[in-house]
Amino acid sequence: MTQVSSLPSSTADVNDIYNNKRLPKGIHVIRSDEKSARKVEGMSESEVEGTPWGYLFIQHFAAEKFEKTLETVKLEGDFKPNCFIHRTITYKRKPNGKGVMKEEKPSVSGLVFLQGETDNLKVFLQKNFPRYHLVNNCMDGTTASIKDSVMRPFMQVMESEPERITFLRDPFVKFAKDHVKLRVLTGIMAGQVGYVVRILKNRQLVMDFGGYAVAINDVHNEDFEIAE
Repeated sequence: MTQVSSLPSSTADVNDIYNNKRLPKGIHVIRSDEKSARKVEGMSESEVEGTPWGYLFIQHFAAEKFEKTLETVKLEGDFKPNCFIHRTITYKRKPNGKGVMKEEKPSVSGLVFLQGETDNLKVFLQKNFPRYHLVNNCMDGTTASIKDSVMRPFMQVMESEPERITFLRDPFVKFAKDHVKLRVLTGIMAGQVGYVVRILKNRQLVMDFGGYAVAINDVHNEDFEIAE
């Protein structure tokens, strides 16, 4: 069994083993004696965790109406959560036939995120949108809650490079087998923890998203450390 400290300060090879699990080939893992000199970009140990997020599934054609209602209609109660909708970007030709234009629409899943403590979100939905309910964590059956520190970089990627994100149908725990949990040290996903897994011929960071798994591609140039 290879310990963290014995890993080379270079791209981890497929033969590198940690706790009887193979490290992914082509991923740069920082060894333990370098950690004091390599802090996670943009992260501070004293950073206060923000308000978490819950989410719900809405038919995609109703998601925009939901968002507009939040913005324009006077709702019952003092609490009004921040809202973020997962959108799919498509490109189509301009009406004049010259060039293309970008069009953003709520994804087919109609995935809508609301920021707030779980109890507050439940009361808010009961008062204003009684037909909608928060999604449960598929692992333990409790209402899914996503840390703000996870949502912030996710939203940033969704707004700038949504094609990097893939929502997976499998629970996050499925990817724990034979994979070493890693923490990203660099780039937009710095501070995030997950497993680097080959999906569709691509090595992607698979993260826990309320019990479900979400994959982020284009992470092969980032630095990682073992998080187990």
